[in-house]
Amino acid sequence: MNPERLRILDLLATGKITAEEADRLLDALKPRPGAPNPDENPSQTAPTGLPKFMYVKVISVAGDNVNVKIPLSLVRAGLKLTSLIPPQAMDQINKSMSEHGMSIDLSNLKGEDVEDLITALREMEINVDAKNGDNIRVYCA
Repeated sequence: MNPERLRILDLLATGKITAEEADRLLDALKPRPGAPNPDENPSQTAPTGLPKFMYVKVISVAGDNVNVKIPLSLVRAGLKLTSLIPPQAMDQINKSMSEHGMSIDLSNLKGEDVEDLITALREMEINVDAKNGDNIRVYCA
């Protein structure tokens, strides 16, 4: 049984949500027809073992659930576009990012760096269980 289902059932068992809320949350977990379900099909990764998508899932006891699937090819394409940014603009971007606590020099990113980043994302998983019963999960598959 997947962690989201267990969490919902635990919330129901401890009385934090009603049976109707649990039913609605469990329905939200069901895959849409024709949509791949990486929880049930680990072969969703590319043949090289690299993840193909980043998933962001929010299961809310209030019913405002989120299910986002971001293709990692979009990350690759976006970083390739940085080579088209004029040097003066790149300096301004890097300065602004540094001022906001993100000291990343985009001009130094190379193709192999992007592949290393995507390889590392395979290992990344973020799970948040809020006090109010909301569940947030971010992972790549």
